Amino acid sequence: MKEKQSVKELQPYVVNPTVCSVKLDANEGDKNLFKDLVKELGDNFYLNVYPDDNYTDLKKAIADYIGCKTKNISVGNGSSELLDLCVKTFVDTNELILSLDPTFSMYSIYAKIVNSRYIGAGEGNDFIVDVDDVIKSIKENNPKLTIVCNPNNPTGTVIKREKVLEIVKSTDEIVIVDEAYMEFCEESIVGEIENYKNLIVVKTLSKAFSMAGIRTGYLLANEELVKTVEKVRPPYNLNSISAFLATKALQQKDKMLVYVNQVKKEREKVYKSLLDMGIKAFPSGANFVFFYCDDKDLEDKLVKEDVLIRKFGGKLDNHYRVTIGTNKENNAFVEAMKKLV
Repeated sequence: MKEKQSVKELQPYVVNPTVCSVKLDANEGDKNLFKDLVKELGDNFYLNVYPDDNYTDLKKAIADYIGCKTKNISVGNGSSELLDLCVKTFVDTNELILSLDPTFSMYSIYAKIVNSRYIGAGEGNDFIVDVDDVIKSIKENNPKLTIVCNPNNPTGTVIKREKVLEIVKSTDEIVIVDEAYMEFCEESIVGEIENYKNLIVVKTLSKAFSMAGIRTGYLLANEELVKTVEKVRPPYNLNSISAFLATKALQQKDKMLVYVNQVKKEREKVYKSLLDMGIKAFPSGANFVFFYCDDKDLEDKLVKEDVLIRKFGGKLDNHYRVTIGTNKENNAFVEAMKKLV
């Protein structure tokens, strides 16, 4: 039995299995932020019953957090599922998906799975997104779907809100803004979802809410777009435990805001420390710092210091991404770097 050609050409998304005491490779949050919520599951939580497929309580919590209506929300098993659903919903075989270059690698994989084409645009100096180039490429290529990761992963680059809206205005086709890291900066366009018929915003609880383990994401758009995506969403796509814990976390956003402020302070410290070492680091609006180091073995050397970060290859060869962890973890990374460079 053979897989279809588009799948045959893919390589699996491989997660580094290396174990280190200081784990700063996956942009995960604070393990202690909402650890007490598990206790609230209690004896009245029944696992034999399917989830509420309308996710009423969760959507209410999201609506209160964002400041929108529940009709503007769809929820998913991580924002990755919602991005995949959008590609399946709006893009046919051989149609074009456009995104930033470089950006999150899964976008191109979603495109290949449905036999669509994919191009990147907007590569500027020091990874600053050239919005004019993005718009030029949209005008020239007329993509069926455009995906803008803001702040961008893996670079941390932030596009100003008004510039993102210029991209949205440049096409009548769907524009998805992936705001997975937006809580760490202040350029969200969620307030515009009712103003643009082609705008979708995707967000997650994996980063600022430190709940990557429950795989909960949500999509925000005008009611018509939400209804369209809902046609493709499988029933009960988010399990009951994840929906419950996500609801509780969203109701305690003050905890998240304190954590985000801590990350911002630590991020600046790590960024400046790298610059002081002569390392080319790039300004970030996310919970990580992206940097260049000409030592191709840096990742392996840091592992020997019990510190794990993320290494990139290809056109990003010798580029690395370090998650902003706790003060203790960040200090361990900085001290290891001082020892090695």
